[in-house]
Amino acid sequence: MNSFKALSRIMQVALVATFACAVGGAFIPGTIGRVSGTACIMLLIAAPVVRVGWLVVDWTRVRDTRFALLGCVLLLVLATSGTIALVR
Repeated sequence: MNSFKALSRIMQVALVATFACAVGGAFIPGTIGRVSGTACIMLLIAAPVVRVGWLVVDWTRVRDTRFALLGCVLLLVLATSGTIALVR
């Protein structure tokens, strides 16, 4: 089984990094501020995806196929919507 302490630590680091990037994006002018704001948005999107992926692996290991399948479907929907957004 995956260590939920490790997942918790990853999410805490993502929270702090997102906050730092948001502050940088809000108060630093120019290119650095824009890059910081973009990194904030990327972290806001990536953190839940990592959490769902982590849980899918955990659910698969404990043979909880129903939740693992639903998690995979959610990741598939996210990948499909991201692909459509990039293609348009």
